[in-house]
Amino acid sequence: MKRNIVFVLSFLFTLTIFADVNINESKSVEDNLLVGLKSDNLGLKTSSAYYLGEYGSSRSVNSLMSVLKNGETEEERISAAVALMKINTEQAKFAVKQRAKFDDSERVRRLCAMFSTQN
Repeated sequence: MKRNIVFVLSFLFTLTIFADVNINESKSVEDNLLVGLKSDNLGLKTSSAYYLGEYGSSRSVNSLMSVLKNGETEEERISAAVALMKINTEQAKFAVKQRAKFDDSERVRRLCAMFSTQN
């Protein structure tokens, strides 16, 4: 009986240790993706935006809105719009709706309009 209790307590202790590591790793991953969002490498920037959206990173909304508004290529603006819609805050949705009206690119306007009507 004592042996079972020790095993269960050891198991629970191990789970809590790994739970803390995962939380810290998650913050580290989010921080790295935010750095990637500022990269000059288009592939890194767009994939960072994608994964920030997948993580639902509310910390990244302002950075993604900046990419959406000031991104040099259509691809980075579109990936930022997709990520913002996945994060799904009012501020994020509003930014995508504004790009649907005011972006210089017809393609970005059309896709942002489509994204904003799907939610």
